Amino acid sequence: MIYVAGNPDAYPLEYYDPVTGTYQGVIPQLLEQFSAQSGYQVVYYAPGQTDQRSQLAHNLQVDLLSGYTQDDQIPGGDEILLFQAICQGQEHSYYLGATAVAPESLKADLTDFFSSVPQQAVTGALLDAAAIEPPAPSVPFRAAVGVALALAVLAAAAVTAACRYRKKLQEARRELTHDKNTGLGNRSRLERYYQQTVDDKNRILYSLLYFYVDTDHLRRQAGSQEINDILRYCADVLGNHTAQTDILAQTSENSFALLQFSGDPKHIQAWAGPVLQKIRAYPAAHGKPFAIDIAVGVYPLAMGSRELDEMISYARQEALRALAAQKDILFFTRDSLNRIQLEQKLRATVARALDSNEYQLYIQFYVDAQTHRIVGGEALSRWFHPEQGLLLPKVFVPALERCGLIDKLDYHCLRSSCKFLQELCDHGICDFFLSCNFSRDTFAGDGFVEQCKQIIGAFSFPRELLIFELTESVCTEDLAAIRSNMLALKEYGIRIALDDFGEGFTSFSDLQECPVDGVKLDKGLVGNVLTKKANAILRAVIQVGHEMGLTMLAEGVETEAQAQALQAIHCDVLQGYHFYAPAPQAQARDKLLAAAQPFRR
Repeated sequence: MIYVAGNPDAYPLEYYDPVTGTYQGVIPQLLEQFSAQSGYQVVYYAPGQTDQRSQLAHNLQVDLLSGYTQDDQIPGGDEILLFQAICQGQEHSYYLGATAVAPESLKADLTDFFSSVPQQAVTGALLDAAAIEPPAPSVPFRAAVGVALALAVLAAAAVTAACRYRKKLQEARRELTHDKNTGLGNRSRLERYYQQTVDDKNRILYSLLYFYVDTDHLRRQAGSQEINDILRYCADVLGNHTAQTDILAQTSENSFALLQFSGDPKHIQAWAGPVLQKIRAYPAAHGKPFAIDIAVGVYPLAMGSRELDEMISYARQEALRALAAQKDILFFTRDSLNRIQLEQKLRATVARALDSNEYQLYIQFYVDAQTHRIVGGEALSRWFHPEQGLLLPKVFVPALERCGLIDKLDYHCLRSSCKFLQELCDHGICDFFLSCNFSRDTFAGDGFVEQCKQIIGAFSFPRELLIFELTESVCTEDLAAIRSNMLALKEYGIRIALDDFGEGFTSFSDLQECPVDGVKLDKGLVGNVLTKKANAILRAVIQVGHEMGLTMLAEGVETEAQAQALQAIHCDVLQGYHFYAPAPQAQARDKLLAAAQPFRR
């Protein structure tokens, strides 16, 4: 409930009517409309024939002070522009005053409302008010006759309530609260709605849904304009499925947040399914040769968080997990919270772990597809945490990425790999190759080549035994830097391989753009090699690779049947648990030395 102290003698803008015992005029009418639209209950305080505004403001008994012009002194608080008008050739501004007890959200909402009121609405209200008999002369009008005449002329001449200044103000404010591409409100608008709508009594009835669109993946296959079109389409679909009790906003370039009046997971799943299906149908409906990867993370407000930023962060992490697991939707749970708290603890110790050499090198062997003999291996990292024990990359790599330390792990793994290769060469094993993974950000870094040369230069093993793998598609905004670094490394003698080939539609363009020596086939395709469709795709990819002079590796081989199928379509190298699991470097070294035989590429 919002209390207003009115001006009893500003006819016809605002005045006290002793017959009805209420305030009448243009401003009360507009505030009544604002009340109906916003949910605030606006009440004029203690109607009377004397001006009590200063006293009520001093005692902080009201939220708003009404009926001021630019010539008046508003006692404290913030000024809120109602509208501007041209009267007898002069511009007049009319204001509300917000006292110290007025909610911050109220000020913003009032500004939004009055900046959007059409000119004709104010003009009509003035005409209606001017047609009404003014109050009895006993009211101290304070030059009210002059004001009345001026405003009558103003009304007849059509008040410029939407004058150029207000229009510019409205456009500027909209830019601050809305996304230009989709037209949706942004994060700050969602925050205001959340503060106005959700309280401890109704919190359990709401859920925050976070829609993540993988625009990085789309960028490999579509241009910026196409992505903007897709995001507008997503906004339209979500908007058409949003109830009046909900609020939809675009919280980042590639994400949407929906505060939904529903705490029932089954209802949310049933609602989200058709929405995601319709969004994913966009490429086929428009004849586009790509897919839209989108997933939803849900934070039930019953979980207890009060901060919107924290809830968005939790829902976003679930959306990213859902996308990685190829699921439509994941809900934030107590297990999710425990996982996040563990990651926060890990993030506090990742730098120390690098200095303490807690990251250890593991090797997973590659075998020749025809003979099944060991020909090389992949360097992997494991974290031996003093409290948590052995941790896999999926647990600690995200922490390193968020801390900006993933490059340090990449270089640490490279140094360990060089030591491993040097040790083998010192024992006469000089045909065993080792591949190292690098993140896209590390590979694209300005000093990447120099840092690698400095590390590798301390050893004397043949450079071609070292293979650099890129863990993500190279068709990104970093392509120029990545390609330049690739060429410099190849000139230095290092070989390059693309990881997860076949995961996206533009992997073939990667081969055209980047000077690679080998390709590691995506384990999703490899796992389906026994199906007719996947087998045909893999056969074609391997044939194309061989024609380009590339070595074709397959990861994720789990069964003998898969190994035989890959052998039949002439894959060169295999890797997977069917042959060898990752092993500590000491164990891998001992196995290779015990075999005491040369290895073939």
